[in-house]
Amino acid sequence: MSAGAIAGISVGFILLLLIFVIILFFLYRSGRLSKAKEQVNTGFTKIRNTIKLRDPESKSGYNNRAYSGVNEDEYYIEGGIQISSSLAPLSRKSISLESEITRGRFAIIYKAIYYGNNRDAETVVAKTLKDQANDDDQRKMRTKINFYSTKVGHHKHVLDFKGFVEDEVRGPFMVLEYCEMGSLKDYLRDNKSKVNDDMTERLYRISYGTCMGMDYLASNGIVHRRLAARNILLNFLLEPKITGFGPDPDADKDNDDTGERIPVKWMAPECMSSTKKATEKSDVWSYGIVLWEIFSMGETPYPDVKGPRLPDWLRQNNRMAKPEYCDDQFYKMMKKCWQYEPNKRPNFKKLNTDIAKMFSEGPDEEYYYRSSRIYDNRT
Repeated sequence: MSAGAIAGISVGFILLLLIFVIILFFLYRSGRLSKAKEQVNTGFTKIRNTIKLRDPESKSGYNNRAYSGVNEDEYYIEGGIQISSSLAPLSRKSISLESEITRGRFAIIYKAIYYGNNRDAETVVAKTLKDQANDDDQRKMRTKINFYSTKVGHHKHVLDFKGFVEDEVRGPFMVLEYCEMGSLKDYLRDNKSKVNDDMTERLYRISYGTCMGMDYLASNGIVHRRLAARNILLNFLLEPKITGFGPDPDADKDNDDTGERIPVKWMAPECMSSTKKATEKSDVWSYGIVLWEIFSMGETPYPDVKGPRLPDWLRQNNRMAKPEYCDDQFYKMMKKCWQYEPNKRPNFKKLNTDIAKMFSEGPDEEYYYRSSRIYDNRT
């Protein structure tokens, strides 16, 4: 090739490059470059996800937000970014994401199928990071995985952690137990017009199961801080599964720094401004509120008291009246949970023992509530 031809090709290449730079500059100044980038990202996201979304009109039982942690305050940054080496990840090929359930502030919750453990396919929940997750989001997810794998363990009435997956695109995500019937709060409200003897028996069992789950968490040194009917899920057997808790918050940070949101009507008096000093006895107070929710079929606590007035109202020794479907035994227990001084409240071990006395064990390890009249006659 002659020197003139080479020079001509070089000049042409430079001109094309110059034109390309001018076009990019024009797009940047006009704001179209950002839109183009957004469209490209959207396209990649659609290709990557290929997930069929849940029908927004669906009334399916899994349409609840408890998996996402509506109050994302349960996620705290602590420890390193590495997941404990003692926990082996599940194979990504063993998890099939089926449909989106809901979204939290940094996580997307999917209904999924797990093909592991040499068993039949199992329906589970996958809690993944949102697209474009940053390092802080990944650290939060890894902290949550470490917490569940090393401290929470397994209990019949605590939402079960199946394991985690290291996804090359999505990053680490959690695999959790799937609860078909959704949140306890929604279940109670949906069945408020269907209360009969069978439903009343079910309310007693849910109350007992929740106490057993909280006793287990307390025995492992875990303080929930957000116990409420919305953070209890129900499986197909209507067994309660406690969720919505996480690693301890950084006690050195002020409430204003952490942006902590306090669901005041479920909080013990000592936790109404901050939960960083919460204890098992604070959770006991919240358990009393959950009992009130259960036996009122999902009513909001303190229906006649505005939030700002509540601390003074409680300080004056006011307490909620017995809910409609509650017997005297459980109402006495509520009032013990609502002792103003934390050291006067029972712990979960004592509550669990007291509730166990109210039940008779039947076949297949089932237990059945004895009415107050029968219970009083036997004691």
